[in-house]
Amino acid sequence: MTHLCNETLVTMVNGQFPGPAIEVTEGDSVTVHVVNESPYNMTIHW
Repeated sequence: MTHLCNETLVTMVNGQFPGPAIEVTEGDSVTVHVVNESPYNMTIHW
């Protein structure tokens, strides 16, 4: 990603930055399956 003439490495979710929104309503159950294939020592938070 290039921002203000500087290149920055970013990890994207499904090719999207920012990642896709998860839309739910009260009472819904949500299961999120995360696969971290990053070659860097990183964690995923939300």
